[in-house]
Amino acid sequence: MYTWQCPNCGWDGQIMDEVQAAAVTEADKIQATHHIEHCPRCQWVVRIPVDLLRTAAPTAKPAAKKSVAKKPAAKQKSVKKVAAKKPAKKPAAKIAVAKKKPAAKKPTAKRKK
Repeated sequence: MYTWQCPNCGWDGQIMDEVQAAAVTEADKIQATHHIEHCPRCQWVVRIPVDLLRTAAPTAKPAAKKSVAKKPAAKQKSVKKVAAKKPAKKPAAKIAVAKKKPAAKKPTAKRKK
């Protein structure tokens, strides 16, 4: 079950596992990157990334994998990388900025009594 929150009103919504699986398969068919949900409170469109739905999807029982004996990795000599010196940055040309004069205040109109 995936939980989302509306960015407009803050309503918390949930997508059930069946709907989540259907959304992922539909997104794969049309090559979409987001699944669209509507907030039940404010009808705001909520875009949920399909990648998040895939990671939150319940996984099927993992199939039994054949265990393959791994060969021990040969020891490799460690090589230190020497960091190349970066050239010093040249100072940027100074740009003269004209100072703005403060705007003149407008006279206020007097009310007649």
